[in-house]
Amino acid sequence: MAGQLATAAPAQTPEDIIRWVYQSHTQTGPQSGIHHLASPAQRAQFFSRRMVAFFEANDSYGNDLASACLDFALDIPGNDFDAQEIARTLSVSSTGDAEQTSVTASFTTFGQPAQIIYDFISEGGFMRIDDIAGPGWRVSLMPCAPKPAASASPAPASGGYCYMSGDDTLRLDLHGDSGASFDLISWQANGHTCGARGLARAVDGGWLYESSEFGSACRLGIMVAPDGGIRLSDPDHRCKQGHCGQRAVIDGLQFARSTQIDCAQMPRH
Repeated sequence: MAGQLATAAPAQTPEDIIRWVYQSHTQTGPQSGIHHLASPAQRAQFFSRRMVAFFEANDSYGNDLASACLDFALDIPGNDFDAQEIARTLSVSSTGDAEQTSVTASFTTFGQPAQIIYDFISEGGFMRIDDIAGPGWRVSLMPCAPKPAASASPAPASGGYCYMSGDDTLRLDLHGDSGASFDLISWQANGHTCGARGLARAVDGGWLYESSEFGSACRLGIMVAPDGGIRLSDPDHRCKQGHCGQRAVIDGLQFARSTQIDCAQMPRH
């Protein structure tokens, strides 16, 4: 990692990623820790599909921590910590192989020893976090069902939906046959992007875009999320091959209902 703490990349080793998690807390700004890697725009790069589903179910409760599945930080025990102390005392060890690796982060927080264990599996060509365990808990043992689905917000009179999340944008123009034209741009790690547009047919719960123009059978799902927003799926990463840069992915991208804007505010690409 050579001191570069601005971001983590899935191509790094599991040990490098976990070191970044803890060293990043010493930097100013919001891009730090497991919370940053688990954000909607990042999580599909660093977590297994099972963990992505867990985070999405947890997100469906919004700020209602009383009902959410997770109400504490996964990387550091307690409500407060000294980031410099953790970075100074951190040691990282691992066991396993190219398919499954368990990484243990050991450190002290306010003088008390702590350990968090991260289980990685090989998925989609990268080692991704599939489970996390701490004192008295393990994510895979936490039941987490999504909040009961809400209906998607009504389409504006123009028949379209537009979303803007940071620099990411998605436009859906609905057709009379229930199909939809879509236009997606997503800016991700190190300036790598995903960009796709085309005509998607209606399926149960959303729309499906199918294409083989780049030599692989891309099947991009554009699905209504539990909060009424939009979630994109590319489970075999074949759409990524033709539509994304090396460190960018489509699978798991999400536009929350709160990011929906008037389409007049978002020019076409």
